[in-house]
Amino acid sequence: MPVYDRSKLNDLLREISGGAPCPALLLFGERSLCQQAAEQVCAALCAKGGTVHAIDGDSEDHGSTLAKLRSFSLLGGRQIFRVNGSRLFLSKNVAEAIWKKAVKAWEEGSADKAGRQLRAMLAAAGLDSADDPGSLSEEQWKKCFGFAKPAGSLSWTGTVLGQMEAVKSGLAAGDAGELLLAALESGLPKNNTLLLLAEELDKRKKLYKAFSAKFAVLDLSVDTGSSSQAKKEQEAVLREQIGNTLHEFGKTLDKGVMEQLLERVGFHPAAAVMETEKLALAVGDAPRITLDDLNRMVGRTREEAVFELTEAVGNKNLEKALFIAGRLQENGIHGLAVLATLRNYVRSLLLFRSLLEQEQYRWRVGMAANVFQEQCLPLLKANPRWQSELSGHPFALYMKFKTAAGFPLPLLRDWMQLLLAADRRLKGSPIAADTVVQHTVLAMMIRR
Repeated sequence: MPVYDRSKLNDLLREISGGAPCPALLLFGERSLCQQAAEQVCAALCAKGGTVHAIDGDSEDHGSTLAKLRSFSLLGGRQIFRVNGSRLFLSKNVAEAIWKKAVKAWEEGSADKAGRQLRAMLAAAGLDSADDPGSLSEEQWKKCFGFAKPAGSLSWTGTVLGQMEAVKSGLAAGDAGELLLAALESGLPKNNTLLLLAEELDKRKKLYKAFSAKFAVLDLSVDTGSSSQAKKEQEAVLREQIGNTLHEFGKTLDKGVMEQLLERVGFHPAAAVMETEKLALAVGDAPRITLDDLNRMVGRTREEAVFELTEAVGNKNLEKALFIAGRLQENGIHGLAVLATLRNYVRSLLLFRSLLEQEQYRWRVGMAANVFQEQCLPLLKANPRWQSELSGHPFALYMKFKTAAGFPLPLLRDWMQLLLAADRRLKGSPIAADTVVQHTVLAMMIRR
């Protein structure tokens, strides 16, 4: 079987239903899309009867899974061993991508999700799941994970991992991959199938190459960037998810409701499905879902809504900034997530403001975007220290410099002090989170 993309899922299902040999499948990419596709694959495999054995990749004992996979079952029908969040395809080459997901989850206040990502990063580096990456030196971090240790305090990593039970596996992932490949090549019992789900993987690993050459691989990855092409791809996925859910309930959307729903949910396929199901159930027997139904039932759940606050701050719009801050609190976004977004934004402004004040980069007030791209950007990118921060689209970088030019360095330093004080209040005082956030935004915006 070849490597399938999202658009070829039905082709894969038809081959499975047609009786094509299928000892092992790999589904990788966006988590909720993998879960949905796995349900369909399991249904196709078990059409004539069978059992699905769910295995948590976070706590998987690779040796036990392999033993079960090679054993004949007394149960009738197909036996599917479904590993959710498999770590067999990880390596330190994907550690940085996993780290970014962990940081994002922590800043959103999701400690469990952050912990899962940290464990995956540790597994990718071959470390024990109980190790604290934040305690590593810069040299150790670089050696283990393949990228530079982030600046700032990483004490939260130990806190998050300390709240999770340590996972011990009797067989290392690398050894397990070799043994699994040997078992698959020698042949499994006829009715046994291995189904692996993974969010991140390294396509250079021998195990992945073997799966793509000899077994079935379904690529469900989605570009999560902010480019126009990435946004187009994300919207297409969400429209498909919402459309399929509406079809199941026999509902349609009034004109303009789809766009509003997409704007409120953002790129969260699982949330898009849940909110659509909620709308379909809420309208009862009515065949159409109206904008009034949407306003009544669906809040602004998307995490991207937090960034609207930074846009208002960047535009020096006090009224809008306070309004968005209040709305974020009403919709359950944790105060720490709001402060973390503001902190990252101010850090970015600090960097770009300090760079534009250095004469060697040739920034001038009123400089056009094309002049910036031709004259300034090559000089800026010549400094490897800021490679990551200057890796975006040229016009987006130009706009960041243009925004930073409107904020003096002393003001930005004051803002960092305000955010630090607010963070301490949220963590160590009885003051309500919404009060702290509103006060902080107000204090930032009235300073000059």
